[in-house]
Amino acid sequence: MGEAMGGIDLHVHTTASDGSLTPSEVVARASGLGLAAIAVTDHDSVGGVPEALAAGARHGLEVVPGVEIGIAHEPGRGLVEVDILGYFVDHSDPELRDVLARMQAAKNGKLARQVEVLAAHGYPIDAAEVEREAAGDTVRRPHIWKVLHRHHAGLEAQEFFDRTSFGGEWHVPKSFGVTLEECVALIGRAGGVPVVAHPGCYSAAFDGGGSLIDPAVDAVIAVCAGAGVRGVEVYYPYDRSRPHGDGRPLMTAAELASVHEHYASEAGRHGLVATGGTDFHGASKPEIEIGDVPVPYGVLTALRAARPLPSS
Repeated sequence: MGEAMGGIDLHVHTTASDGSLTPSEVVARASGLGLAAIAVTDHDSVGGVPEALAAGARHGLEVVPGVEIGIAHEPGRGLVEVDILGYFVDHSDPELRDVLARMQAAKNGKLARQVEVLAAHGYPIDAAEVEREAAGDTVRRPHIWKVLHRHHAGLEAQEFFDRTSFGGEWHVPKSFGVTLEECVALIGRAGGVPVVAHPGCYSAAFDGGGSLIDPAVDAVIAVCAGAGVRGVEVYYPYDRSRPHGDGRPLMTAAELASVHEHYASEAGRHGLVATGGTDFHGASKPEIEIGDVPVPYGVLTALRAARPLPSS
């Protein structure tokens, strides 16, 4: 497959985490849009990869097995709410599956404590309803938010996500997580390529203030490069993808181009592959369609070349 066959989208979510479409539906949609390849990168899960691979074979669409892992918070190094994408991982790798299962269990274990905190602040909800919303998958904040919004329409999305984020008064810590270095090593042992996800989202501008190009984010990229990541997600719909799918435009087209240019420069400075994707979720981010961000097929070729050599 190549560029003549269409573009690629290296950041797509399914119902295996918090997307609204099944892996098969995602593949069918991408195929119908004329894409050449997608990467299925669910949060802390490779559960949707087998179905996506099978659907890709039926539709003639290249599917890259991937994952998006939220690493442990380390404010002293600027690592707060930072995600690492893993591409070409062996989704059957026992260690990877075990760690992801422990991360999912920790997320699900947070639910009871999070419900208690919300009730204490005047927003009672039923944990069982949240679990039904998650439909058997890992419970994440978007699932909680949907139930909250259903019963407490006056609560704004930004307030909920701000207050439940690290450092917020409603934040509940996970009982298990992996550090940046542990995450990079885990992805590598599973045969994958670690990449820093959406660095622009770590800018203070996404919290309502600060510059779109934040020196603190450049420092995060440098830390990640030093830890062994091989790429950085340069091309991303920052103009439409506020954290948690707010949907309001954050910047102009010219500003978006300058942000892309800046992170492309940072990727080059550290010798990292400049990747890209939409962070497609479906219904929770209806303003973003699969393939909306132009990413050439050559990026996938570069990522494939960055895969670790098999151990002898």
